[in-house]
Amino acid sequence: MNWHTIFHRLQWILGGISIVLILPTIYALFEDVDSTSAYLLPSAISLILAFLLKRFHHSGGIFRLREGLVFLFLSYLITIFIFAIPIWLIADVSYSEALFESTSGVTTSGATVFEDVESLAAHLQFWRAFIQSIGGLATILLFLYVPPIIGVAGLQLSRQESLRIQSPGTQFGKKVWGIPQILFKILFIYISLHILSSIWMVLGGLDLHDAICHSFGIWATSGFSNYNDGWAAFGTPFLEWGAILFMITAGTNILFVVRLHSQNWQNIHNESEWLWYLLAVSLLSVTCAMFLNFGDNFLNFEESLRDGLFQSISMVTNTGIQFESYLNWPVGAQAILFLALFIGACTGSSSSGMRMQQLVVMWKYLYSLSRRVLQPMEIIPLRINGKTVGEDAFQAILVLFGVHLLVSLLGGFLLTILSDLDIFSSWQMVLVCLWNLGTGFGLSHNPALAATLPDVAKVPLMFIMLLGRLELFVVLLLCMPSFWKS
Repeated sequence: MNWHTIFHRLQWILGGISIVLILPTIYALFEDVDSTSAYLLPSAISLILAFLLKRFHHSGGIFRLREGLVFLFLSYLITIFIFAIPIWLIADVSYSEALFESTSGVTTSGATVFEDVESLAAHLQFWRAFIQSIGGLATILLFLYVPPIIGVAGLQLSRQESLRIQSPGTQFGKKVWGIPQILFKILFIYISLHILSSIWMVLGGLDLHDAICHSFGIWATSGFSNYNDGWAAFGTPFLEWGAILFMITAGTNILFVVRLHSQNWQNIHNESEWLWYLLAVSLLSVTCAMFLNFGDNFLNFEESLRDGLFQSISMVTNTGIQFESYLNWPVGAQAILFLALFIGACTGSSSSGMRMQQLVVMWKYLYSLSRRVLQPMEIIPLRINGKTVGEDAFQAILVLFGVHLLVSLLGGFLLTILSDLDIFSSWQMVLVCLWNLGTGFGLSHNPALAATLPDVAKVPLMFIMLLGRLELFVVLLLCMPSFWKS
């Protein structure tokens, strides 16, 4: 293991953290000057650590996959611990609670320890929202940075969309872009979408502070809000329709969005994952709307369709925002939303859990098995976007899904022992953290459920959030003794 190369590259992460902390510092200058030290202190700590790493660890040697995974893991840990410092110094919480909040933000999980977020200072509300936006961007870059491991998880099916480290460039239409051009384009689109959604929300009646904070949450597919009631505090049809459109876009492969932005509209009909994603969202939303429309409390079909779209897309993309308690909806509508928890958005988005591409492969493989029963001698290739996929991809996806369920069940049993939650709510809370859902069923419907849990129960939940964000196979590799051998 080449630790010098790892620590040398970590200086850039620490330098970036120091720069990022300037934004909430500027915000605090206009809100509460005394609170600026809470942001300047971790910024200074980051700079000092970056200087020490640069001084004692020089670049050298090969930066292999093993070094890349350790660098990735340490980057997340360092970011989480430093981002928690302002929350700890400003809010009336312990450092462990601040650490939970920071982990939830960086992993875009949406769970929170604050039962009354409206009482927080405006600059701290901004910081919470900004953390999740950084986490969303990091998730997208994770998809581009660690393609070999993502491939193990079955996501190599989007290899033509994935930026591979060993490739000199990626082709978009007639252009071949290198790594810097693609990263710049992604950053430009990510910021532009934030600005667009913020303008939409301001036009819908929100002030600039609330518009920016909730835009951070939508594009990071996270559920942090500045209000205890979430979107119910200001939900209007104009804002909800805008949020629906933005959440659908947030759940789309970022490189597909880059292609569309580059006016490369060719072969859209061959983008099977995106088409299946739209089909799944449409079916779930319409079915949910039908249950709502024929329920006792919903008579207007437009309202039912809007509510069904909003909550179904929020579940599918793991955004986790809600404008009312869907636990009061008809049982049929709740069943549709429960199903939506297991249907993920596109590869290359900031969402988590089982991606749509993986589910498509599982469906096509099962379909091919059915055809083989009728025609045993027929060779039926499994194709995704015109590319043949081997059975090893299906096996990897099946193992991944099984490991997800095993971790959620074992975590649920552990959380039941460490807290006073019932077994179903514990399982749902673990699933919320593992798949970064933000909200679930049972008591986990409340995003602030973590505030009622003891610190000893928060520790495994923080690990599970990080486990879900880094991909299970990445963490499993790090736990293997052979990984650390020369």
